[in-house]
Amino acid sequence: MASDGMWEIPPLDDAPDIARTTGPQPGETMADTRNWAGFVLVGIGLLTVIPAVALAALGVQGWALLVAVIACVALSTGAALLVFQWRNQRARQQRSSADEPYAAWQASVPPS
Repeated sequence: MASDGMWEIPPLDDAPDIARTTGPQPGETMADTRNWAGFVLVGIGLLTVIPAVALAALGVQGWALLVAVIACVALSTGAALLVFQWRNQRARQQRSSADEPYAAWQASVPPS
């Protein structure tokens, strides 16, 4: 749909322009470095569940409880960071779309 020239033809069938969508593209969430802290904490939480279960199976209740608490804290903190970042990004997108009262292609179509 994009053109190399100055003007662009608008979509005639009211189809969505998938080339310039405002939603997240596949892999965009992982590529965004602001999400990495949340993903690392969730990963640490998931990896810490394994030793907690193993320690509980071995009968070391004190250490199992400590490691389980660490896993819960890491999982909940990581999930909270991801949710807060997602809400922040969504709010930024809504603010930017509020600044644009017309469709994106309308700005590039020459007046007739």
